[in-house]
Amino acid sequence: MDITAVYKTEAPPIDLVEQQVGGQSASEMNQYKQRIPFNTLLKMKGELLKPQLSFDITTEEKNNSISTNVKDVIDQKLAQLRTQESEMNKQVFALLLLNRFIGENPFESGAGMSAETMARQSVSKILSQQLNNLASGLIKGVDLNFGLDSSEDYSTGQKNTRTDLNVDISKKLLNDRLKVTVGSNFGLEGQARQNENMTNIAGNVSVDYSLSKDGRYMLRAYRKDEYQVALQGQIIETGVGFIITLDYDKFREIFQKSKEKKPKRIKITKW
Repeated sequence: MDITAVYKTEAPPIDLVEQQVGGQSASEMNQYKQRIPFNTLLKMKGELLKPQLSFDITTEEKNNSISTNVKDVIDQKLAQLRTQESEMNKQVFALLLLNRFIGENPFESGAGMSAETMARQSVSKILSQQLNNLASGLIKGVDLNFGLDSSEDYSTGQKNTRTDLNVDISKKLLNDRLKVTVGSNFGLEGQARQNENMTNIAGNVSVDYSLSKDGRYMLRAYRKDEYQVALQGQIIETGVGFIITLDYDKFREIFQKSKEKKPKRIKITKW
């Protein structure tokens, strides 16, 4: 077999590369406190009854939250970890259990989260849930989704507390085979980064069309408007994607056509 399982998380890389960037200024160090996406990989190879297990950590190929220099330092450190199996395994389990890296001193962390930040994030989750509960069924035929996100941004080299409100509106058409989603982002708190648009109305648009009635094959056209730190400006990305969704209990069912379950007939006999 040759299987790779991926666990996605966001963590600040400061504890991972602290030895490599120890001589930099405070503003440069703050850039490594930014939470960025990481992929934790579990690789299974060999025979099924005697699998060969290995771990790896990678960054996202398109990471718009950090500069190119920061990403290069992180990738170099990860390449070094791949030659040290024990160190790689230690960082993998730290991401899985703690959602952060472990430095030379495991009892200290350069990316410590303040009590204020934890409280703000907890309140943001509660408010997001309550907003979604209130919006449920508010407008007939239209789905509303709210997301309130509070975080600490270090991309500019200084600590910047941000609060953003994300609003998604979706509508299904053509017997639910066509779905149109429009997303907007509103900056409620925090300073805007250079050339950043804090109020992005209808910045993200996606159109999903089910090519099959069961929804297994789907075609997606999208437009994303997001801020890219490396270029210090808003970037608009458009494209088309093809999505396959499978729901199966046995492996062979992947290659079979989906069949609707027929209702069982009940035979009644009169005595």
